[in-house]
Amino acid sequence: MTNIDLLPRLLVMTAVLLTLVARQPSVADEKPSPASLSSQDIEPASLNSIPSQQPARIQTIPGPPPVYPQDPRVLFITASDCEQCFRDLIKLRRPGGDFEAMQSRGWRIGVGHHNHVQIVDRDDVSELVKEANIREFPAVVCISEGKILRGFKSGCTTPLDSWTLGWLLKGKNERPEGFVSEPARVDSTGSYRLRGNHWSVDGDWSPTRAIILTHLRSPSHGYQVAANYKLESWSYEELRSLHDDLHERELALYPAARVPAGSGGADNFSAGRKIMGR
Repeated sequence: MTNIDLLPRLLVMTAVLLTLVARQPSVADEKPSPASLSSQDIEPASLNSIPSQQPARIQTIPGPPPVYPQDPRVLFITASDCEQCFRDLIKLRRPGGDFEAMQSRGWRIGVGHHNHVQIVDRDDVSELVKEANIREFPAVVCISEGKILRGFKSGCTTPLDSWTLGWLLKGKNERPEGFVSEPARVDSTGSYRLRGNHWSVDGDWSPTRAIILTHLRSPSHGYQVAANYKLESWSYEELRSLHDDLHERELALYPAARVPAGSGGADNFSAGRKIMGR
């Protein structure tokens, strides 16, 4: 057989070989099995289709927006050497207690300034403690724009509970009638009913006895004081309790003196704010 006779056969064999080579996948076209890939080799979009015990890689999203201070808010100011602080917090934090019930209604309670009740050490609010002349702890006060609006005084028959904390935040007494008062542990002459929920006096959280007497005799409240009240003989806490009642009576007569807080809080809170320095 001559070379000319072999030429057609060689052409046919060459064509067959070229066809077989074209059908073979290249290395670049080969797709490895999921088991052979590391997490770095997998595109995020493909992870959902690959069974794995590891969580899927997700696109990083920005964190929550900055937390702004709650205003107004209640400060529960403690001191490291204050046994009463620990006793009060244990009582409020007990299972089924006041804090738990409040949180179930939307209250935020904790150490951050975004809480409705912020628990802080006196060293963390040293300027406020000094400015307000706070000497007893725990000090439980409501602040707005850095100033004390209202506060709680223990030993004046009013218990430190959810109703008191609600009054501090809102400036409104929502305590049910017929509650059991605590025994008085402060000086009292019996001339006036004591209360532990106090308003500031002309912006002063720790007014002296003389300041309270002057304020009660001033045009702001003088016309409200009964003629038979011998204020000069009353105890300090009795004078403060009278001022608190007169102030709230004034707020009831002039609702415009009560305006809502300007910063975000829970929808079910409408805080009262003291103005006019009374």
